[in-house]
Amino acid sequence: MSVLRNMHLDDMRQNLPPEFSADEARQWLGTWYRAPLKALVSLEQTGDLVRLKRGVYGFRRGFEPLAAAASIHGSSYVSFETALAYHGMIPERTPTIMSVVDGRPATFDTPMGRFEYYSQARPLFALGMDLVFLNDRSCPMANREKALLDTLARAKLRAHTLEPQQVLAFVLDALRVDKAAMEKLSVRKLCRLAALYRNWAPRHLAKALRDKALRDKALRDKTTERQDSVEA
Repeated sequence: MSVLRNMHLDDMRQNLPPEFSADEARQWLGTWYRAPLKALVSLEQTGDLVRLKRGVYGFRRGFEPLAAAASIHGSSYVSFETALAYHGMIPERTPTIMSVVDGRPATFDTPMGRFEYYSQARPLFALGMDLVFLNDRSCPMANREKALLDTLARAKLRAHTLEPQQVLAFVLDALRVDKAAMEKLSVRKLCRLAALYRNWAPRHLAKALRDKALRDKALRDKTTERQDSVEA
């Protein structure tokens, strides 16, 4: 093992966050090397460190792309199909990590994968984010309702020409969202979020699910009334 690869990587992991700036790395490496920038470049060349974007690095070993996304470009949190896959709402995990950002959109192709960031208006961005934990790391991520509506809005359907049931069918068939997972969504959250999108598709989906919830409730109430009358 070379001298550079045998350097105190474990100490680096203890003293630096999983993703860190070049300035942070140089400051720490400066305690060991006269040329910390050269040491940083060498660690990247040996593969111990990866450059995620200009001035931002991460440790290759144990790299967690979902948790790293917010460090690469912020303020942001994971959403769209990436969050849907995490929540188990679609059958496959997407290779690209997609996030919403309170700022400029951006795309970064890194040795650890592709990261895409879609700009979102602040009132909408501020809603629907939770914290999840991955390998003891906190990761800001859209909740199920926000991830679904973000994905639907990004599809850019001409929703003004469609009926709510057609939008629901698109979500189940084209987006391949699990029907059982859909039934667990909060209609109240969906309706609150949907009103903030420019695209009408989220509103149509919220209406379709709200109408279904009302029909299901009416059916349950009717069934209960019948049971009560029989028992009487």
